[in-house]
Amino acid sequence: MKKLIFILLFLSSQLFSQTVKTSKDFDIEIGTAFPVVDAPIKEYFYFNDEILSIKIGDEITVQKFNANSLDQKSRKEIANKKTLPRGFEHEEFVQVNGKVFEFYNVWDKPNETEQIFVQEISFGKMDLENNRRISKISGKVQSSMGKDKIDIYDSFDQSKFLMTYRRHPKVKSDKVNKDVIGMTVFDGDLKVIWEKEITMPYTEAMMDNLGYTVDSRGNAYLLARVRTGEKSHLELLQYNNSDEPKITEINAGGRYFPHGITLKEGKNGIIYCAGFYGEGRSANGVYVSVINARGEIENEQFHDIPLDIINQNVSERKQEKNEKKEDKGKEVGIYELGLDDIIVNEDGSFNLLGEVFYVKTTTTYSSKGGSRTTYTYNYLEMFMTKLTADGKISWMKKLPKSQKYVTSSSSMGFGMSFTSSLKRSGLDLSYRYMSTGKDHYLLYLDNIKNINLPLNKYPETHMSGKGGFLTAYKINDASGDVSKLSLFDLKDVKGIPVFQFTTSRIIQPSDKEIILELYKKQKQDILLRINLK
Repeated sequence: MKKLIFILLFLSSQLFSQTVKTSKDFDIEIGTAFPVVDAPIKEYFYFNDEILSIKIGDEITVQKFNANSLDQKSRKEIANKKTLPRGFEHEEFVQVNGKVFEFYNVWDKPNETEQIFVQEISFGKMDLENNRRISKISGKVQSSMGKDKIDIYDSFDQSKFLMTYRRHPKVKSDKVNKDVIGMTVFDGDLKVIWEKEITMPYTEAMMDNLGYTVDSRGNAYLLARVRTGEKSHLELLQYNNSDEPKITEINAGGRYFPHGITLKEGKNGIIYCAGFYGEGRSANGVYVSVINARGEIENEQFHDIPLDIINQNVSERKQEKNEKKEDKGKEVGIYELGLDDIIVNEDGSFNLLGEVFYVKTTTTYSSKGGSRTTYTYNYLEMFMTKLTADGKISWMKKLPKSQKYVTSSSSMGFGMSFTSSLKRSGLDLSYRYMSTGKDHYLLYLDNIKNINLPLNKYPETHMSGKGGFLTAYKINDASGDVSKLSLFDLKDVKGIPVFQFTTSRIIQPSDKEIILELYKKQKQDILLRINLK
C-alpha cells in the first residue's frame, strides 16, 4: 500500500523534477585577500551588512568585514593566554542581534569547582565586555576532555535561553543512580531568570534523556524515554524553577525511535515533537505531535516512509530484498537515518531535516600479534520532509550524498596503542542548511564525478580532504521540486585554488547570497560570495 500511494502522489516530483546548474548560472565575487588567522575555532556572525569572525587559538582574534565589498574593515587581538582565566575552555557562541555572547568554562581544581562564564563581543566595539560568572558548581559535571560541559537552547523568538549540564554520577550503577541535571533560564540579554539543579524522577536504567527546549515564557522542557519492564513510553517533563516537573505522557503508538526524538518551540508556546521511528537501526516512518500551552498532546500522527523513497539510490539487489520484506509484512527503512532539526515556519508548517551517519569499525590482526583498527565515518544521504500545520505530509525527499573519512589506530601487541590521527571526523563533511523562505538549500562538498548525477543513481564518494565540488540541493518549499546546484570546484574558483573548506565557514547574509571564508595559500584568506540567480 505504501508503494501504491507514493506512486500516485509523489513519483513524478521525486524522480524527474531535478535539474542541474553549474557555476555559469551564478555570479561569484572574490574580495581582497587578508592575512590568515590560524585557530582551531572559527565562528562567523552577520548583522547590518557586517560580518564578525571570532577565532580562538592561543589568542582570541576578532575580524570585521564589509559584507558588500567583502573587504576586511578591522582586526583586533582582544585576549591571549596571559589575559584569559587559567583553565579557559570555550563552550558556545550565541548571537542576539548586534551582540555575540561567548560561554566558557574554568575548572577550579584546588576547590574542585566547575565555573561557567559568559562574556559579550559586540559588532561595534569588537572587545570583551561584561564578563561574568553565571554558574558555580561544587564537583564535576560531564564533559568531553574538559569541554562540552553545557548545551544551549533558545526559544522561538530568542527571548529566552536554556543552559543545561549533567552532574558527574555519584554512583556508577545505572540501576541506582538518578541523573542530576542543572538548568538555567536566561532572558534575551543573558541575565538569569531562574536556575536549579534537578534530580531526575527515575534511575538512569529506567530513563534516557532525549532532548531539551525552552519556551518564551521561561519554561524548560525535557523529553525522556521511560522504561517500565519490557515496555517504554515517552514523557515530557516541564520545569519552571521547580523540583517536581509537570509530566505529560506521550505514548507515540509504542513506536521505537533508533536515534531519539527532538523538541522545538514554535509560535504561541507550542512545542513540536518529532522523530524517525523504526526497528533496529533503521527509520521507516516519521512521527510528529504538538504539545499546546496547556501541556496537552494534539494532532499526534505517524507517516510511513514510502518504499519507493527508501529504495532510491540503492542497488537493484537491495531494492528486491526490500520489496520481498515488505510483501511479507516486515518493516523496511533507511539505515541509520537521524533527525538533525525541526524547522518551524511562520505559518505553523514545519520541516524535518536529517542525515544518514554511522561509523564502521574494522579490526585486522597480524601474525606478530598486533592489530589495526580502522574507523570509517560515513556521511550519506540527506532526508527532508515538509508537514502542514495540522501534521499532513506536503512532500518528502531523500537526497543522495556519499562522504567518508577514514582513520585508524594500531596495537603493538603488548597492550600499547596509538591513534594515527587526532581528527575524529572530517570538517569538510556533512552539510549546511539554509533557507530563503521560498526555497531550502542543503550545501555540501561532493565528488566532481557527480556533477550531472540523476537523483535515481548512487553517487561517487567524496573522501575528506580530497578537494571537491561545492554543491547544493535546492528544494522549493511549496512544491518540493528539487534542483541540484554545482557551485564551484575548490581547485578552480575564478582561476584560484582554495583550501580549508568547512561547512561552518558558510554565512547567509540574505536570501540571494552565500558568503564563505577560504584559504588561498601564501598565508592569506579571502571572502567569496555566491549570488544566487
